[in-house]
Amino acid sequence: MISIDLIQKTAEVLMNKAAIEIPDDYLTGLKEVARFEDGDLSSFVPQAMLENYEAAKEDRRAMCGDTGTPRWYVKMGNETQIEGGPIALEAALRRATANATNGVPLRPNRVHPLWRTDHDNNVGIGAPEIEYGYEPGGEWIDLITVHKGGLFGTDYRMLFPSDGIQGIKRFFLDCLVAFGKRGLACDHRHRSGRLQGHLHGSGQTRGLPAHCGRP
Repeated sequence: MISIDLIQKTAEVLMNKAAIEIPDDYLTGLKEVARFEDGDLSSFVPQAMLENYEAAKEDRRAMCGDTGTPRWYVKMGNETQIEGGPIALEAALRRATANATNGVPLRPNRVHPLWRTDHDNNVGIGAPEIEYGYEPGGEWIDLITVHKGGLFGTDYRMLFPSDGIQGIKRFFLDCLVAFGKRGLACDHRHRSGRLQGHLHGSGQTRGLPAHCGRP
């Protein structure tokens, strides 16, 4: 059985890392961009991002003032037993979100959808969102936290069947470039912090974080 205390402590670590750190592969790429870009603006932006990251890492504070809206992706084995059951699991993730909002701190972006009540902790009705997935066998649980926001970088269109996978990729890239040029959305690679912790029924944590990347 996996203890609820271990789940909450792991979730708080992931929340902290998702707000402050960026993956090594992206950091390496950002340094390469800063080294090769020679335009006034194109060289200034990646250099400023690198300086922001160093300051965030040193001071243990969020990379960006707007930390989006935290959400969770939970996957577990079919035989997984959690102390207190699924209600306790959801409560632990909500507590971890509230604690991180006050501790990191994260920007409290959540309000009630109708009467705009603000609890100042990113927790409310259906918030944070928690998506569940299950796999056969084993007693384990994966936790992934993602800090994201829509801002104005949201769009949609109808695709034809003939567009296929390439059409989906092209639409995504076109939107990314268009909104980025207009300053309406943050770089998706920076704003989509994803950290994963793998917990076992023995109460041990394996590979925390087991994955640090971008969804």
